[in-house]
Amino acid sequence: MAKKILLIDDNRLTREINGSVLEQAGYKIVSASDGSQGLKKLEEEKIDLIILDLIMPGIDGFEFLKLCKKNPLTQHIPVAVLTIRDSPQDIETAKRLGAEVCLIKHKMRPKALLDSVRIILGE
Repeated sequence: MAKKILLIDDNRLTREINGSVLEQAGYKIVSASDGSQGLKKLEEEKIDLIILDLIMPGIDGFEFLKLCKKNPLTQHIPVAVLTIRDSPQDIETAKRLGAEVCLIKHKMRPKALLDSVRIILGE
């Protein structure tokens, strides 16, 4: 059965491009446009990996990480942060809150995302 990835990003185009790359590689994609929707999807679906933007309206990526990692039902799910924020402080904060990896959008190609997903999922 295909691994299920929750892709949380307020940018529709980013969700579509990355979702398409991951679907072509055989993953099932569940999308959310903000942290609130992402938390709801976590309740509804069995998710194997979360790809998370940091800058979003409402519940941002940092708050989402805090909530996700505090919940015993979701704290085991690995999280890859995919963001435009490239300050060392933001990257360190995301990792401290539980992100496995932080990828910078403008420095990353879709294949790099796919490679990171495979590594995190042990494939």
